[in-house]
Amino acid sequence: MLVRLRPVVQATPTPDGLHLRGWTSNCTLTGGRGLWKVWQRLAPQLVGGVLRADLSAPVDAAPGVRAAVALIVEQLWEHDMLVETPKWGADAPSPEVAAWLESAAVEPAAAWGRLRGVAVVVSGSGVLAGAARLAVEAVGLAVSGATTSASELSLSAGGLTVVAECGAEVGYVLPPTTEASLLVDTEVTMRIRARIGLTGEPTGILPTLIGSAAVHRLVCAVAGLPDPTPDAAYPMALVAHADPLTATYHPILQGPPPTDPWQALDALTDAELGPVDTPEFGALPQVPANLATSGAALGIGTTADAARLNAALNALKSDGVLGIDDVHARGAALRDKARHLRGEPADAAEWTSDPTAHRWWKALTARFGVPAVVRVERLADGVHKAEIRDKHRVLAWAVEATARDAVAFAALAAAGYAQAGQVGTAHLNGAAPAKVTENPAWVTRQWHWPAHIREREAEFQQAIAELGVEIRPVELDPELEAAGLRAYR
Repeated sequence: MLVRLRPVVQATPTPDGLHLRGWTSNCTLTGGRGLWKVWQRLAPQLVGGVLRADLSAPVDAAPGVRAAVALIVEQLWEHDMLVETPKWGADAPSPEVAAWLESAAVEPAAAWGRLRGVAVVVSGSGVLAGAARLAVEAVGLAVSGATTSASELSLSAGGLTVVAECGAEVGYVLPPTTEASLLVDTEVTMRIRARIGLTGEPTGILPTLIGSAAVHRLVCAVAGLPDPTPDAAYPMALVAHADPLTATYHPILQGPPPTDPWQALDALTDAELGPVDTPEFGALPQVPANLATSGAALGIGTTADAARLNAALNALKSDGVLGIDDVHARGAALRDKARHLRGEPADAAEWTSDPTAHRWWKALTARFGVPAVVRVERLADGVHKAEIRDKHRVLAWAVEATARDAVAFAALAAAGYAQAGQVGTAHLNGAAPAKVTENPAWVTRQWHWPAHIREREAEFQQAIAELGVEIRPVELDPELEAAGLRAYR
């Protein structure tokens, strides 16, 4: 067994050492300019391969040289830039494939053995299938298969399948799956085709890119190498365009939703495969509220992320009230029902002394000059409703645990509409999840409002339910459920 420097590793001298870059990591070594000279002597030996016992400097070398060699070797092991592998035998891969395996595989010889133990079945037609066959043969694997009338390319080996398709201007490659996986379901491929606008016959370089990328994903899976996608909460499809020639990975909304709702929002609004238009800030003013639009839907929030979330949910159509998770959906639906209840007038002092409620009320009435009035009612202990009106209509409403939060949310929503130049009835609430951020100890409630409100959401929802308010879940499309969305009415 020889220890080799992974072929992908590159080194650059620095003023007091060297910088090393590998497949998935990098490091900077400091210790003087002599480190680079030691590297220049050590690297050729590591490229050729040495026994593990010979990795240290000769015993008669100067102490500084021995220390430098030990430091470099230690960091190379630490950052996975060395690989231990036997010499390639008679059944060796091509030099290019060998360099790839030695760059990426934990055990290159074992990975090659797994690849040589399978035959790749290529099913498809035309230039796309032809490009895939050429890519399989370039790796040095056996290939078989038959021409089909289907527009899809299907590659199978070792119990795994990769599906791809290519049109005149765009194509996609799905992740490797078992034959029983839903990722090869017709509904998924039809949805992807529609969203990326796949039409026409493949021509030019695009089918070569798609066919080769499909082979790459299958070969990685069979060899036991990581899929060439970034870490993500969802399976990722490669989407490639011909003009300009680009290839990027995008999430497929399937499986259980991630625990972080903001990852789900990114997938839900993905520019290529998301079911909702990507929220944009465009030319919208961003002071004092943050605004975003998803298609024609307006989103309002105290942060850009909150505005993105609000815009995406407003863009969706449902028979119920939507939320990005169950707590959000239940809270929004309960508030929607409770807004029609009547209560006793609340004492104005409960909100007029609050800086957050005052800030957004002032933004609405002073900054934007809206001649509004607010009515605040106490529906029960811990349940308050605020309704803001002008002489024509209800501008905004909110139902929250305290009068100050109800006024603050209603005023923020109304101010957001005024800021965007829109007319209608707006609503925001404290059930929405807040993106976790680290704040210094000196921040006040006004600084991070409404991030803390969801912390008491369970008790607040129970208080609304005790008023006799009832809601029931609404079934959503599986794709929306995979994004974590829930709906009640």
